[in-house]
Amino acid sequence: MRYHFHIAEDGRFIEDDEGQEFSSEIQVRDEAVEACLSIAKDAFTRGSARSVEIDVRRENISVLKVVISLTIED
Repeated sequence: MRYHFHIAEDGRFIEDDEGQEFSSEIQVRDEAVEACLSIAKDAFTRGSARSVEIDVRRENISVLKVVISLTIED
C-alpha cells in the first residue's frame, strides 16, 4: 500500500505528493519515527522549529501521527 508522510514544523506544512510503498504497518511506523527523529534533530539544532509532526496517510485517511517537541528551560 502507498503511504504519504506529511510534515509540519511549527506551522510550516510540507505535503508528500508522491508517497512510498510499504508492505506492513510496522515498516510504516518505523519509517515515520526515524523520519521524524531526523527532521527534529536538524530543526532543533538549527533553531528553526520547536515541534515536528509527521501525519501518515493512506488513501487520504490519517493512520498514524508522530509528534516530537522541544522545550528548553533556562
